[in-house]
Amino acid sequence: MHHTNCPNCGITWEGKEIPLGLFSTGRYTVREAVETAAEYYGWTPENKEKFGFNVIGVETPGYDGVSYWLCQGCNAKIARFTGEIKCSH
Repeated sequence: MHHTNCPNCGITWEGKEIPLGLFSTGRYTVREAVETAAEYYGWTPENKEKFGFNVIGVETPGYDGVSYWLCQGCNAKIARFTGEIKCSH
């Protein structure tokens, strides 16, 4: 499941496309930003990945990858594959 906002509180999880985010730091030319985005983040013109924020991908033992998302806005845990929401109160 791909979310651009928290399904519990609605806070945004998706920022700028990666090359634009890198370029806006002032440390990269446009060409360097595109090359860095491709090399380190897998960004391509066909796969326009964006920087995420307000969310942390959490790995668990037994699976090599993100198992759930932890929202920094509301502390809800959202299961990556089922979308199940567990709120922390």
